[in-house]
Amino acid sequence: MANVVITGASDGIGRALATIYRKRGATVYAVGRRRFAAIVDAPFAADQYLQCDLSDGHAPQLIAAWLAKHGVTRLDVLIHNAGLGAYGPPAEADPAVTRAVVAVNLRAPIALTHVLLPQILSARGTIVCISSVAAALSTPHYAVYSATKSALEGFARSLRVELGNRARVLVVRPGATRTEFHVRSGVPAGRMAVRRFPAPMRVARGISAAIDRGKPLSTVGTLNRVVAWAGRRMRWLIG
Repeated sequence: MANVVITGASDGIGRALATIYRKRGATVYAVGRRRFAAIVDAPFAADQYLQCDLSDGHAPQLIAAWLAKHGVTRLDVLIHNAGLGAYGPPAEADPAVTRAVVAVNLRAPIALTHVLLPQILSARGTIVCISSVAAALSTPHYAVYSATKSALEGFARSLRVELGNRARVLVVRPGATRTEFHVRSGVPAGRMAVRRFPAPMRVARGISAAIDRGKPLSTVGTLNRVVAWAGRRMRWLIG
């Protein structure tokens, strides 16, 4: 039975990914900021969920200790799904919010990969960095968020070379999804037609399929792939 760790698993894409892997028979160890009692239709048991704030610098060690208590010595899949956004001009941003975005989106995945690498290598497992189409584009008002995702992809590229065939390192770019992410990021009401975005389960299925294919970089959704391509090849048009 595969062991899977998913961060940001208390709602949205993370919870949907946990549902998918549980249905496949994997043992899912879920990490999220919400209390377990506040999770709607949790696809994992209470003892397989750790409430943890990844903006806390001690979070990776807490997660490692928690997995050790469960006797996890092999880790088949580690999905760095947790993410924070911040909308608005960087010059007007709250420094505390900027620090939290950098901590959750970049520092935590790097540190958690470091502390869990022995278990991943033991299983010849897979490290999955959930990035964003924003990493391929110019994204006004999302500059810090885009920067963290671009940096995360850079970390993944180098780590992939370092680990060679001892483990897989994948980057998956979903696009905008029908979750609370945009509201939490501070996007003004009515600015985005969130209702038109794909549901978390649909996006999660695309992510899990990308993980199964094992390509180093995948973008979920045809339109997102076109936008990401244009962002790389036609920056004069995208901005």
